[in-house]
Amino acid sequence: MHIRRLQLNEHQRFLLRNVSIIVLGLFINQMLQTVGSIVLARMLNDPVKFGEVNLLLQIFGMIALFLNVGFNSALVYTFSTDAREAVQHKFRLALAGSTFFGIVISVLVTALSPFLAKAYQLPALQMALALGSVMYVFNSIINMGVSSFSGSRNFVTQAVFMVVMTVFSTLGTIAGVVWPLFGDPLYLWGVSLWMGIGAVVTALITSWRVQIVHRPQWFGRLPLAELWGMMKYGVPLWAGNIAKAFQQPFLVMVIGSSSVVAVGHLANASRVTGFIGIVTWAFMIVTFPFVAESSQDLQESKRRGTLCIRYNNVILYPLTLLICWFPDQINGILFGSEYATGESAIYIRLLALGVFFSSVSRLGGNILAGIGRTKANFWVMIVAGIFVITLVPLLASDQPVWAVWIYTAGWAVSALSMIWFFYHENFVPDWWVAYGEPLLPTVLMGMILLAGRTIGAAFPLFIAAAMLGLLAMSLWIETKTFAQVKRAVLRGQ
Repeated sequence: MHIRRLQLNEHQRFLLRNVSIIVLGLFINQMLQTVGSIVLARMLNDPVKFGEVNLLLQIFGMIALFLNVGFNSALVYTFSTDAREAVQHKFRLALAGSTFFGIVISVLVTALSPFLAKAYQLPALQMALALGSVMYVFNSIINMGVSSFSGSRNFVTQAVFMVVMTVFSTLGTIAGVVWPLFGDPLYLWGVSLWMGIGAVVTALITSWRVQIVHRPQWFGRLPLAELWGMMKYGVPLWAGNIAKAFQQPFLVMVIGSSSVVAVGHLANASRVTGFIGIVTWAFMIVTFPFVAESSQDLQESKRRGTLCIRYNNVILYPLTLLICWFPDQINGILFGSEYATGESAIYIRLLALGVFFSSVSRLGGNILAGIGRTKANFWVMIVAGIFVITLVPLLASDQPVWAVWIYTAGWAVSALSMIWFFYHENFVPDWWVAYGEPLLPTVLMGMILLAGRTIGAAFPLFIAAAMLGLLAMSLWIETKTFAQVKRAVLRGQ
């Protein structure tokens, strides 16, 4: 009996401790990107130039989604289930496969750069893309190193290297504007060059750390059958991630063809709502190996999956409400009063809701992938992506706000499809524990904020009371639920 109770506590501590580590790393990443965006906006002091730089960065980000071809996911899974095999064979295979596809993508980007420059009527974009394409080769190497730390549940090292990668990327972006090297009209070239240098340095540091920690066999045979086996597992996750993550860059690219000013507003909204996204992202990183470890025990995997969803929602619900409630204030503080417009507030609210709905699909898909069922992750992402790729170019090329409406609606439908997959895969979580109970503290917080806004006077005091109420009820519910689980376990024994 004592062993069972200790095991439950260990699972909770493991999940909360490591999610906290990853959240901290992702939060620092998001802060670095946001600060970098703020510095660029204020240095350029020109919405058109600011939109051009963001367009380049979004293209880089969208193309980067096609890296790895699932080798990173396969490597995480192998480290979680058979660490010895991962060190002796799978790391070498994953690194070779990922680097090969990185080279292919780099060549394709260089070849397509003239067409993209012509499409956006931005000649400097051609050389900027060609210079920046070298990043994809080195990012492929970085990603395999980070995956090895994730699969071995060394989340501290993983978080550190995620931050290091973002530091060099952000510094490269700022350096490209401060020291363009090619003259002011061609500062886009400078951004690409400095970001490429940052990727090379990060790859060298990551490879050194992998050697120190894992000491993998870097050289040896590369059997195609094993490479194909890793791809067979990882490609559905890779394709699903593309269907999910390409959407915001795709929105920027479509909107950018008609208004680079709107690109700036959308980029700012993405920076703000990114603070919601990092919560689920952190849980996804920890959940994958956490659930995979118990993949042979379906009931234990369900308990772990329910626990992951529950704590994700405990954090996600109030963050989403606060961002939707105070978009103008957030925009004004971060980017300046000229960016705190009604249109920008709509972007923030809709993107926040879209990210919230996407958490159901993203985290649910990762949980099912942890027990070896990766196809569900692919299809729920495709459901969301279909709306964006088919409707946005038709309906929203001249109406940027419509594009964000379509994005949010697509993720709402995707969330419903994820619920269906839970039943289809016979992996149904405890809905009340996972989704219902964590909502109660946020409802209380919202009621206090609504009362404060209605009264009008001393609103900051109501904000403080809302935060205290949120914290108090969250602790009370968690204590109450844990006591119920404890009694249930005692009765079962």
